[in-house]
Amino acid sequence: MSGFFFEEFRVGRKFTTEPVVLSESEIIAFARKYDPQPIHTDPVAAGKSIYGGLIASGFQTIAVAAGQWLRTGQQEGTGLGGPGLRDIRWLAPVRPGVELHTTLEVTDARVSRSKPDRGILHLAYTMRNDSETVVTFTVIIMVKRRP
Repeated sequence: MSGFFFEEFRVGRKFTTEPVVLSESEIIAFARKYDPQPIHTDPVAAGKSIYGGLIASGFQTIAVAAGQWLRTGQQEGTGLGGPGLRDIRWLAPVRPGVELHTTLEVTDARVSRSKPDRGILHLAYTMRNDSETVVTFTVIIMVKRRP
């Protein structure tokens, strides 16, 4: 087990993931399956839209940020899933070929009242490109407490 236990996730602690770049083909493939809107699936139609070009689905940006966090290994063997997301804000379009950086901050941490072997964390995500924030959201997760 290499992940952090609940006790390591103190309020205010920040984490940074490795950067990620979405290619045009990744954006289109995701959108064809999960969010089939022309702004995500058709570069020509997207070019005529208010966005002036292809953009990633907001749902894809959330999935990518969550995947980047999980790849850090901080929850490996200690994560127990989560009951939800909140406060999702898509603030700027994500375009193909642009490097994205995600940071997380622990904004709340408490021991579960019904299951004291675990803690409940609120992780505030911020994903940015080089010049602006593209999405913010909070994930609520459960993590094992130290035995």
